Amino acid sequence: MSVLDWLVIAAYLAGTIGLGLWLSRKQENLEDYFLGGRAIPWWAALLSLVATTISAATFLGAPEQGYIRDMTYLQFSLGSIAAQFVLAAVFVAAFYRYRVYTVYGYLTLRFGMPTQTTSAAVFLVGRLFASGARLFIAAIAIEVATGLDMATSIVVLGVVAVAYTRIGGIKAVIWTDVLQAVILVGGGAIALMSLLADTPLSLGQVIDYLSAHDKFRIVDSGDSALINPYHILPAVVGGFFLTMATHGTDHDMVQRILTCSESRDGQRSMWMSSFVGLAVTVLFLVVGQMLFVWVAHLPEGDAMRVLAAELRETGKNGHFFLYYIVHQLPPGITGLVLAAVFAAAMSSLDSALSAMSATVVTDLYAPYLKPGGTPAHYLRVSRAATVLIGILLVGVALLVVHYYESNPQTDLLSIALGVMTFFYGALLGIFLIGFISRTRGASWSNLLGAALSIAAVVAVKYNTEVGWPWFIVIGTLVTMAVGMLGRTAADVVAGFARADEEC
Repeated sequence: MSVLDWLVIAAYLAGTIGLGLWLSRKQENLEDYFLGGRAIPWWAALLSLVATTISAATFLGAPEQGYIRDMTYLQFSLGSIAAQFVLAAVFVAAFYRYRVYTVYGYLTLRFGMPTQTTSAAVFLVGRLFASGARLFIAAIAIEVATGLDMATSIVVLGVVAVAYTRIGGIKAVIWTDVLQAVILVGGGAIALMSLLADTPLSLGQVIDYLSAHDKFRIVDSGDSALINPYHILPAVVGGFFLTMATHGTDHDMVQRILTCSESRDGQRSMWMSSFVGLAVTVLFLVVGQMLFVWVAHLPEGDAMRVLAAELRETGKNGHFFLYYIVHQLPPGITGLVLAAVFAAAMSSLDSALSAMSATVVTDLYAPYLKPGGTPAHYLRVSRAATVLIGILLVGVALLVVHYYESNPQTDLLSIALGVMTFFYGALLGIFLIGFISRTRGASWSNLLGAALSIAAVVAVKYNTEVGWPWFIVIGTLVTMAVGMLGRTAADVVAGFARADEEC
């Protein structure tokens, strides 16, 4: 890369840290640090949610899908959009009504501390692995662009994200996410325009070529709906359940929705983000489609065509977009688009740091280790928790490196999305019980349901060929079945108790 590219990237990284310092002013308590004083504009919360949803997994994974497959990834958006309307109407409204710091505070009110603590712990473990996977994907960009080894790339990203998140809290997360969303979309648009200019075909010829190779297919109705993760049925159903979990029970996503002053603003941010996210996903899928056209029309023996073939043989198709950015874009523009990759990485990492530290402090530390602490004390602990969680995320990302090296044929989106399905069925099941059941019930059934849910998903994953979108459906149904059984048993016991009292 040129000196200009490095200057652009350095300016972006310095700007994010500087923004965190500026936003750290007037932080006096946990509501300021974790909820921005509940004074964030709805549109900023929306862009922050979109930036986190997209992440480096989409910046690199969606072009990979468009490049090697077609447009069938959009099937997940159908279920996702429907889920976000349900979440806005039911979940977000309830969270604002109860004025909770984290979504797990709602479970304390519905079921008591054991269920709340278990759910918070499940979230922490699930988000640790999911965000660690995303950090690994983002580090691929640094490795390809700079030549640094993967471990060093992971540490660099982790240090920068921890620095501004620790200082600025959720305000730094949201406002840097707004900046990152703009850079992210701008980077994708620049790459698309460059590909269109580099391809020796008119727009009409490009469309004809893609159509001839069936690249515009959106609905996949072939193969087995049980095994093929991109079949229309698991994509829509799994997309619905996955979004219900990630945007309704994962505090990483919900936290920025809770920073708005009113419920209606949070609800608007939620459902509008589904359409903005869809548009951004289409943009990056089209970038992948154009990569397919561009490579196909390179001369035989061209270095980039040879590289594309080599990457396809090794299963590292997701890397090819990065090589295009580094080797084909003009100086300065390369740095700008790579800054967009880093923006995508930071937007998913900073939100995870803030959400996980909020959960550790408000759901575990404050009620069990230091009840009645001062606001200043909790603020210090929150910043320390952010650093500790950052270290853990780096460690998980390094483990994912080992997994990917052993399984290079695994596509990047499956790594990013599949890992969440192990844990989030348990979370979603417990929350759904809370919304559909009017009785408090027994906490033991929620805990048992969560444990059996995770065990069932692990068993299905390693003993069958069932596609990963079904994992969260299975996990949710197992949790609800056991949890509702506990409600019924509790009602029966309560009925006998009342009968004895009357006698």
